[in-house]
Amino acid sequence: MARLDFETHGEVTRVRLSHWRSRLVGYDVSAYLHRGALIDTGFPAAARDVARLARERGVGAAVLTHHHEDHSGGVGALGAAGVPVVMSPDTREALDALTHVPLYRRITWGAPKPPGAIRDAEIPAGLTLIHTPGHSADHHAVWDAERGILFGGDLFLGVKVRIAHPEEDPRLLVRTLEAMAALEPAELFDAHRGRVADPVSALRAKAAWNAELIAAIDARIEQGWDDAAIRDELLGGESFSGRLSGGEYARISFVRAVRRTRPPSCGQA
Repeated sequence: MARLDFETHGEVTRVRLSHWRSRLVGYDVSAYLHRGALIDTGFPAAARDVARLARERGVGAAVLTHHHEDHSGGVGALGAAGVPVVMSPDTREALDALTHVPLYRRITWGAPKPPGAIRDAEIPAGLTLIHTPGHSADHHAVWDAERGILFGGDLFLGVKVRIAHPEEDPRLLVRTLEAMAALEPAELFDAHRGRVADPVSALRAKAAWNAELIAAIDARIEQGWDDAAIRDELLGGESFSGRLSGGEYARISFVRAVRRTRPPSCGQA
């Protein structure tokens, strides 16, 4: 059984989800209740608890930011409970393909299951899905323009995040962060950090730090450095999560993503 901890921030309720395996490695993830919607659905091992919460709170629909299992793990249970789930077509396609994840992720969050039939639904009134790629190609933020509240999923995570999944695009993330800062949100709620203080400054600081780091990596690629040497010089060696995941969620993945996404105009190392 998962543990659900609640925090209230005005009209927003943070539902902080964890279980003993995720806590063992220092991870939890949050879903949010707002305007009768549940934003994100937690991880597979918490699916029954999330479905029960949705029934108890009278949730009209869930809204999914992206397909990663710590956000989408409750989709099937919610569908079985009759709660519709709103997601982008790209997220639905990626979710259908999410049949296997690396061992460390299965241990942390549980194994994802096929979502099954999901009722079609419109996004709840007052909320909008905004495409915010970078962390994943299908990533979306949920925006309440009337109240200036942005639910960022994994958009933010922190200013100086040196770790990446292999499919991330750090260059695209910089542009996305700048676009979200331009909305001037009054509130930002992150899936792992909770409520982010001074959200516009935080988003701009993350964009600036990433842009500076990308430029430094590019300079070393131009000089012929290999990825491990760049990681060790600029990111301080490999992280615990990098070692635990066998290099899948790792600092080396950040460097490789920068190399992979270099524009054709850049010189070849």
